[in-house]
Amino acid sequence: MLEVTSLNRVRFSLHSDDPSFRIERRGGAKFLLSGQVSSDPTGDVTVDLPDESFEVVLAKNSRPEHAVTALERALPRDVMMTHQTSEAGIEVLLQELVIPAARPPRLRIFSTDLLQRVKQLAENKVEFLGASGAAAHLTILCESKRVTIALPAASSPSVTAARVAASMPQGYRALVSGNTVSVWKDADFFSMVA
Repeated sequence: MLEVTSLNRVRFSLHSDDPSFRIERRGGAKFLLSGQVSSDPTGDVTVDLPDESFEVVLAKNSRPEHAVTALERALPRDVMMTHQTSEAGIEVLLQELVIPAARPPRLRIFSTDLLQRVKQLAENKVEFLGASGAAAHLTILCESKRVTIALPAASSPSVTAARVAASMPQGYRALVSGNTVSVWKDADFFSMVA
């Protein structure tokens, strides 16, 4: 008789010793979190990843949404967690990510205009919403470098995005898509568009 050897290796594992806080594997890297921590004083969730293992400590009476928040803080950069609420609890999916060689730069925009809003979409990406009211000043802060520009009154979001992209501090490049600006370091930008 032939023996079947499984080649599937479990990449991720979540486990709770607390019988009131249940973690059920739903196949692969998907887990269902339900119940409430009853251990006194805390309950631990053991997390096994391909390269490391650690424990996340949950306070007594913690629910699945508290566990999701604690896991998001504790997971390394190369593991992404998505979650959705279902009738049975919160379903969590863990995935390995390919991390780029360098982190994207941190972009922040500060405006003296009260009407045009700046929405942070990602670490290096912002979106402008609504037209500017009066003439204003925008401060572009890209990591530790700062540039301040003047913005005319009634500037549309796409005009603001274009002006911001054209005014990046030295060492940074921007891509504009409508009213959205994404910023990259020079070397990353040129390797990305090449």
